[in-house]
Amino acid sequence: MKNTILLIIIMGLFLNCSSTYGDEKEKEIETKIPVRTKLLNPEKYIKTYSGMGKVISGQQANLMFEVPGKIIEVIAKTGQYFKTGEVIAKLKSDNYKAQFDLAESALKKAKRDLKNVTELFNKNAVSEDQVLQAELGYKKSNSDFINAKNAYENTELKAPFNGTITHINLQEGEFFSPGPYPLPPVIISNLNQLQLETTISSTEISDITINQNVIITSPFKTSTIALIGIVEEVGMIPINMSNSYNVKIKLLNSSPNLKLGMMLNYIIEQVELDSVYMISNRYILDENGKSFIWMNDNSIAKKINISTGNLVEHKIIIKGELYPGMMIVTDGIRQVKEGSSLKVIQ
Repeated sequence: MKNTILLIIIMGLFLNCSSTYGDEKEKEIETKIPVRTKLLNPEKYIKTYSGMGKVISGQQANLMFEVPGKIIEVIAKTGQYFKTGEVIAKLKSDNYKAQFDLAESALKKAKRDLKNVTELFNKNAVSEDQVLQAELGYKKSNSDFINAKNAYENTELKAPFNGTITHINLQEGEFFSPGPYPLPPVIISNLNQLQLETTISSTEISDITINQNVIITSPFKTSTIALIGIVEEVGMIPINMSNSYNVKIKLLNSSPNLKLGMMLNYIIEQVELDSVYMISNRYILDENGKSFIWMNDNSIAKKINISTGNLVEHKIIIKGELYPGMMIVTDGIRQVKEGSSLKVIQ
């Protein structure tokens, strides 16, 4: 009888312990928070600035005759290529040639007169005033000769450098008179030195420097224009006292479809970093004005304080006590607390 009672007591204690262990095990399973995680690894990051600019020529000249006259020949056409010194158009030059010949003869005479007077002065045959008068006559004749020569030479409009005529408005038979024009009669451009001209605000200009790489594309989806360039000029003062600065981008390659005045998109590569951490801003929480993320440390939640940087498309740069291979919590973060047990689910 005693043995039977003792056996009943032992069995009761065993069942009670088993029940307590099961309850604790069930409680442990219930308190694990289901989460998803992501492996954190450093990435290459290029900070960029995007904008739109206009295609211009890095070497361009506005041309016109410097003297008035009747246009007798227009050689150039829009799109025509000229080498340095080649004639673009001509004025009637008879009068200018006659003035040049007269000035040339007068200069020769004045030079001879000065020589003769100087020789006589050395022999005390003439006064010093007569020598000075001869020198004055020579200088005036030389000045007249230079003006006549320039006027005669300017009856021919010539290319100042190798380039293409991008605009011309001269007609044979018309009388040309120098003066202000809304658009110069002739524009010549070096199409081998193309640039993209743009303006950048004062808040961004400090990050733009010479020789930064640039990717250039057309804003039209049907266009095949894809170019590369470098920042060539960065303005030092605002344009017209505004908050924008002029920037010029040198095109390193070209396209047959490229025209002056075209508007193109560009991306300036400002800074390139080989090792930064970037995550979706959905994974970042805020507490008392401070940002943090959750780390899965052997199935235990650990808070990692971070600071945030630039937004790159749908990701944001973060800094803190981070290392490659860290497992960060991406889903279920709102239920997690410091020290919470985690259960990673697919």
